[in-house]
Formats: sequence, structure tokens, C-alpha cells
Amino acid sequence: MIPILAAILLSGQAIETAPADCSKAMTTPEINACAGLDLERETARMERYLAAARTRARELDAVDDVRDRSHQQVYLQNAQKAWEAYAAIVCDGVYDEWKGGTIRNAMYIGCQVEMTRERTRVIWRDYLTYADSTPPILPEPVDPATDAP
Repeated sequence: MIPILAAILLSGQAIETAPADCSKAMTTPEINACAGLDLERETARMERYLAAARTRARELDAVDDVRDRSHQQVYLQNAQKAWEAYAAIVCDGVYDEWKGGTIRNAMYIGCQVEMTRERTRVIWRDYLTYADSTPPILPEPVDPATDAP
């Protein structure tokens, strides 16, 4: 139900209504479009981190230890599916809470942005860092995502 709303908001029509400077967004369509841009960037970053995590999971699973074989790819895939379901429930609840006002879409997308940031951080922590002083595979995702990869 709600994912359809997100698809509409993230369509070219919605993005075209975003002002050049989102800090100056004033109208509901502009605010929603800017929130949609934020979600696009956060989702793209999460997908980059997830791709790196999948590579790491494959490497961990490839270690030849018959006694204690790793199943990181399965765990990562299952965790991602579970997170997607969880995030949908949380953000659907936010949408329902605000359904009586024009702010509902911005609140819903804002929830998706925050959930995606949190998931990216968890992917980074669990798959892209090391217990020793080895540098992480990708930088810690502490700031909002930008257009740069």
C-alpha cells in the first residue's frame, strides 16, 4: 500500500518539483520532492554498502573450514529481508499517525530516510569493519548521503 506512495513521490514528476536549493522548499510538493531526493541518496548509499557487505559475506563463506562453515550470505540476505519488512511496518505506522494532514508524505519519507540510514550503519558495523586496526572497507556512514558515491 504505502510503497506505491513512495514510488509516486520518487517518480520523475515529484523530483521535478524540487527546488534547486531544498533548504528553501516551501510548498508541500517541494518538501515532498526534496524528501524523496534524500531517500534516493540514502537508498543508493545503502545499496553500495550492501553490495560491499555481500562481497565480504562471500569471502567469509569461502573460507575452507569444514568444521565451522560460515553462512554469512544467507544471514545477510535474511536480515535485509527482515529489515525491509520491519521498516515498512514502522513507516506505515508513521504514515497512519499523520494521515489527516498534508505532512503525512514528508513524515513517511522522513521515516524511510532514517530507517535506511540506520540500516546502512548496521551493515557497515557488522560487515564492513574489522575487530583489529584494519581500516573499514567503506567509511562510516555518519553524515547524510550525498550525490557523490
